[in-house]
Amino acid sequence: MFSKRKFLLISKINILIIILLLIIKIMPVTLSKYQSSGIGNMNSNIAFYLISADYLTQNIKLTDLTPSDEAYVYTFTIGNKKEEEISEVDIEYTLSIVTTTNLPLRYELYENTNYQEEGSVNLISTTNTVVSPDSDGTYFQNFTFEKEELYYQTPITNTYTLVIYFDQTNNDAKYQDVVEGIQIIVDSRQIIEENS
Repeated sequence: MFSKRKFLLISKINILIIILLLIIKIMPVTLSKYQSSGIGNMNSNIAFYLISADYLTQNIKLTDLTPSDEAYVYTFTIGNKKEEEISEVDIEYTLSIVTTTNLPLRYELYENTNYQEEGSVNLISTTNTVVSPDSDGTYFQNFTFEKEELYYQTPITNTYTLVIYFDQTNNDAKYQDVVEGIQIIVDSRQIIEENS
């Protein structure tokens, strides 16, 4: 019926299959021991140089966000000087920030100030915030800010600090692996003075 040789071969194959299943089962746990993530200030090194009138965008994908009592901080600048080149015309720009609404995040934006200083003014308010769906029914939050002017041959750099809060009270598994997207939009144009 069964030979000893066949029996040993089948036993070896079964043992190899069991070892393989154990390795597959243990491997994700072993790899997860070495993963880490950080919270706190992040300098995204985003700079917009308005040497000429233009429409510029920059996307930020917020991955690995975890609920925390600490803020996530992103800094970006908008200026009319890049290295030694300065704008040859007066430029005005409008800044807007568009975010997805995938996570219950709270946003603050500060211009040319430390957000932690007393008296610093958050530029985001209910008057410049609109939440609306796109054609697919996906909701986006749009923050639009007042026009800024950068004058001819005067090097100006405005530093913006975007502060994002993901409150500890939102520590829920439903937010695991959810990505929040942010788009920073700078729409600039040359200032043309009209003579009356």
